[in-house]
Amino acid sequence: MAKRAETSHSHRIYEEREEKLVSSKDGKQFKRVARFLKPCAPNSSKAVGPSNTPLLSDVFPHSLQQWPSTVVFPGSKKPQKKWVEWIDRLAGKYCTIWNQAGICDAIMSSKYETNFNKDLVLVLAEFWCSETNTFLFDWGEATITMEDVMVLGGFSVLGKQVTRPINGVLMETVEEMEKKKTELTRTPARKAYHLNWMTHFMKLQDYKHEHVAFLSLWLARFVFPSLPEDSLGKHVFPIAVLLSQGTRVALAPAVLAGLFRDLSFLENQAIKGEEMISVWSPFQLLQLWALERFQGVLKSPPKRLNPGEPRAARWNKVNIKISLPDVRREVNLAKNFRWRPYTAELTNWLHGSYYQAKELCCYDKTTDQNLQSYVKCLCCAKLVGVEDCKEKYLPHRVAMQFGIDQDLPGDPVERSGLDCNSGTTDVRFFLPGRFFGPSVTARYSYWWGIYKSDRADAIKDDVKVAEKKIKEKSTHHHSMEEKNLKAHKASRKALSKCELEKNHFCAVPKVPRKSNCAVRTQPSATAQFPKKVKKDLSLNHRGGGDIPLLKQRGLVEKRPACLRNASTTRKSTKYVSSQSRNPNENMKKRKLATPTEEFPAKKRNTSEYGKNLWRVATKGTKDSDIANVQSNVRITQEQQVRAKVSDKGSAKGGEKAMADGSLKKPMGVDGHKVKQSERCAAKGGKKAMAERTLKKPMEADGHKVKQSKRGAVKEVKRTMENARTRPQKDGLLMRVQNLEKIVGI
Repeated sequence: MAKRAETSHSHRIYEEREEKLVSSKDGKQFKRVARFLKPCAPNSSKAVGPSNTPLLSDVFPHSLQQWPSTVVFPGSKKPQKKWVEWIDRLAGKYCTIWNQAGICDAIMSSKYETNFNKDLVLVLAEFWCSETNTFLFDWGEATITMEDVMVLGGFSVLGKQVTRPINGVLMETVEEMEKKKTELTRTPARKAYHLNWMTHFMKLQDYKHEHVAFLSLWLARFVFPSLPEDSLGKHVFPIAVLLSQGTRVALAPAVLAGLFRDLSFLENQAIKGEEMISVWSPFQLLQLWALERFQGVLKSPPKRLNPGEPRAARWNKVNIKISLPDVRREVNLAKNFRWRPYTAELTNWLHGSYYQAKELCCYDKTTDQNLQSYVKCLCCAKLVGVEDCKEKYLPHRVAMQFGIDQDLPGDPVERSGLDCNSGTTDVRFFLPGRFFGPSVTARYSYWWGIYKSDRADAIKDDVKVAEKKIKEKSTHHHSMEEKNLKAHKASRKALSKCELEKNHFCAVPKVPRKSNCAVRTQPSATAQFPKKVKKDLSLNHRGGGDIPLLKQRGLVEKRPACLRNASTTRKSTKYVSSQSRNPNENMKKRKLATPTEEFPAKKRNTSEYGKNLWRVATKGTKDSDIANVQSNVRITQEQQVRAKVSDKGSAKGGEKAMADGSLKKPMGVDGHKVKQSERCAAKGGKKAMAERTLKKPMEADGHKVKQSKRGAVKEVKRTMENARTRPQKDGLLMRVQNLEKIVGI
């Protein structure tokens, strides 16, 4: 039985004794004096293991290529160009205050862009245990600690809690920021978005609270993002005011508490089989932790640090392309995990005072803030975050990440270790050397093997239930996707077969009015469209002051009616958000982007558009003028049909147009029928159109017109231009054209 070293100090945070250890290289056992973080269990029966609840890694198959749930990370933001400019402008003036508050590296880290890889984070979430806030791999436990948040994120471990209230003059500054936010909500944007906030304060010259506004945006975008997305919350203003005065605030525990909460939320919702999940913490920190810890995850090397750059700059815009199965394979190999990556030699990287070349055992009575911060990283605590977030922090379960040997984890009861929220006076701690290789005890190795075997038997039934639930959800989700895909393919197929409808023009519908003038009307297929087929207006022509409305809206679009409403509407998707206290009742609604289509997003119905335009145009107009314009509209339609047929010069098109009845009784400009010989129509017309030699087509008044090689289009335009000069008959048409210019058609 190993003899425990006597403890003479009430605040010692480690145990020292001779113990049998297991080598991590070859698995051989040896004895030496070892040191362990408190609390340690006296025997394996009292050791506190993770709960026997199934993890996502137990439920999901190892060959899974894609998660059954759609997960979004809106809290992982990239720096904006203006943000980098704002940092460079204020750094020279407030750099001293940032160092005093312990946030200089954190602010500078926000300038660098980390290519966020969702698959890497999702694989880590598969091994997350919410009971211990650790990752349960096959070879042991690991987690992201306050040391990682302090080194990678640059956040301070020491200082006041983020929930501590402020009073006096500082409260007046908070109220000033809230007023500024209210002013921005009254703008057309309706919210204090990040870009609007930044643009507003960067334009102000010598504004006394610009520094507070800058820190508020930094906290809201990179530290404590919240709903609504890309907008500032009121919870960041008190923290920003304290930091602007150089006061240290314990941001590292608060950020870590948010990560622990969202990892547990993500695991819980994925086990339930939720289709849409939204988590808001800055998960780029977890990705940096994985890149630093696992050697085989990323094949391409990180970048070289320049003097003065934070550690996060190593991964600035580094290409990260990995798949789910590859990440699972790498993280389950113990040899790929680096227990102490920050002790290695790195160009332009200065080690902290807690990374000594030789081991050190001392009392913390110094004023070295680096040592005080490291001591807090070694102590069990309850982390306090924003918005009533509290999570437990158990570093004694992952002691090897601090270079300390691992023993059986005990129950962290009160006063068993130093709470990181208390002071660090008269505390005895142990700092291992930078090159020291920690090991696990023989009893821990035996206990971990027994625990894994017992846990696998205990969660069999729960795994089956969870697999069934996820399978049902995923089956329903895939069936809906297949239905949508089939409908989309059927619509595209129908679209490809649909031909352009000919000889259908957008005629202004007839408005019933009392009139004393007898108007000759001609039945037309375009006067009233079929009820079952909606003909939308084409938006290809805009402007066109010389082209009449009837020609701009001439051809009917060939898109089938089944696609018009289905493709242009966007369905709201409900996301279960980690920011909601009750996720089942308060859902975050996000709109999924639909793929770009080849049709305009909005269409207008021909009949409705014509009726509305006719009401506006005929307001205060006599019935006789309306009748004249209606007659002229029908004449213009016949001219367009004849010009189109003659321009094509196709005998087949001419025969079809005559068969449809659109050329049997053409109307002249004066309203009389045009006489045409059967011989010319049957022989000369067919032969000329077939040989494309019809250079002198018949005009609406029965006379031949000289025409250029371009066809009859110029003559039709000339006829329409002459028609617009008649103020009595075509005055209403001029009004219609003026209206179309105004509305921008």
